[in-house]
Amino acid sequence: MFSPRYLHMQSRIYVSSKNFNSSFSTSSRPIAKFDVSNGKDSDSQTSELNPKGKHLGVFSHSTVKLPEQLKKAVDKILSSCTDTNLSQNAEILKNHLIFKKPPLTETKLQEIKVRFTEKLSAAHPSPDNSFLSAEDEKKIQNTLKSKIQKVVSQNTYRWKPVIYNEAVALTYLVARIAPEYATLYQIFQEICSRDQNFQPQTLFDFGSGIGSALWSAKSCWGDKKFKEVFCVDSSVDMNNLALALIQGGVWPNKASDFNPIDLDEKEFSSTIKGLYFRQFMPASSAVKYDLVVCAHSLLELPSAELRLQIALSLWRKSQGYLVFVEHGSRAAFEVIMEVRDFLLSLSEGNKESNLQGYVFAPCPNKTRCPRLAETTPCNFEVKYEPLQINQRIQKERYSYLVLKKGQRPDEDLQWPRVVRPVLVRSGHVICRLCTQEGKLEEIVITRAKNSKLENLMARRTKWGDLLPVQLSRPDTTELECTLEDEKNL
Repeated sequence: MFSPRYLHMQSRIYVSSKNFNSSFSTSSRPIAKFDVSNGKDSDSQTSELNPKGKHLGVFSHSTVKLPEQLKKAVDKILSSCTDTNLSQNAEILKNHLIFKKPPLTETKLQEIKVRFTEKLSAAHPSPDNSFLSAEDEKKIQNTLKSKIQKVVSQNTYRWKPVIYNEAVALTYLVARIAPEYATLYQIFQEICSRDQNFQPQTLFDFGSGIGSALWSAKSCWGDKKFKEVFCVDSSVDMNNLALALIQGGVWPNKASDFNPIDLDEKEFSSTIKGLYFRQFMPASSAVKYDLVVCAHSLLELPSAELRLQIALSLWRKSQGYLVFVEHGSRAAFEVIMEVRDFLLSLSEGNKESNLQGYVFAPCPNKTRCPRLAETTPCNFEVKYEPLQINQRIQKERYSYLVLKKGQRPDEDLQWPRVVRPVLVRSGHVICRLCTQEGKLEEIVITRAKNSKLENLMARRTKWGDLLPVQLSRPDTTELECTLEDEKNL
């Protein structure tokens, strides 16, 4: 499917992206005032100093494991698979999906053609055509066009959709079930933690694939909570595989072999009664859903126009939360931001109540993302246990967006988001944040200037958490002291 040289080159690009250039302002770091009252579990500070305690901005960062019921279903399906190259093909497919980019627009293609035409014309000036016949002149022009087309083809990304037949669906299962489940589980856990009153009863999953969103949602809110689950995927084989996983590893076309003992009725009965699989999205937006998910599907759409059209349709179907998730690459991040800016512009410029909403996560603001001005994407990381036994714990980077219907509540303090790993040193802690003002800031919490409680709260905070602080700019005197402290550090 893909040459080893291509995969090796892409892997080098992916690894090198870890060594990013810092774009956080360090010339005049803001002053961080910790919101201790919201970070404590009780009125006593001793409870916050408990090693097991966490402030309210910390979410779960433990290694995510697949549910036992899902693992058994996967094992049963794979045990009957005769493809000896399944693991190798899964690795190839995984790399392809990680580095996938959206298709180029016609405008972008024309810009590339013009640029290479100018380069070729400068390198090979046209000869005097006055003595050439019309036929020879036409041949020269055709040759030049052919060269331009060849150069453009070699230097542009050629987008192709992945056709998910039964074999590719099984390959996708091996490659993506564990990281996709872990990513969605971590996002849903944040929603659970921050909005404990939200108890979804209906789920709409666009690009449902093998049903990762359903399994993650069930693990967070419980299976009995969902009265209706509507899954849309253009591949019949993917839908059959998702249903087979729910049925304990039994394919839908082998229903006669289904053994009720393999299925925990208490866990699955309510979901199966209201579970629907479709190949196309319903045109009507009359039916609303509490939780709408679009995971790893935007880059599979053939144009930007269709991406925005799908995003609007999903936003209209939502009456609670709308979740977008993609890989943590630069291309995927830009697509997420494209959808974010589009839906926010509709929310602000439209009086229709069904379009009103705000960014719940990860952005603490509604301004243009500061990461768009640089090469480093805004992404996060989750640790997960791989599907294969005896493999070490792996990590998945992802970009995501969670929108919520309605107006932002007054009690939402919009704490800054930690957008890079927290640097813990012996005498201080460095946190890189995205702030409410839409800026990337770096703050330093020291033992000399901050309390023991504040130092402990900073040390417990991880990449992707919210830091319970209010930021302000120092005056001239404070700035001089801050600069002196930095020299000492």
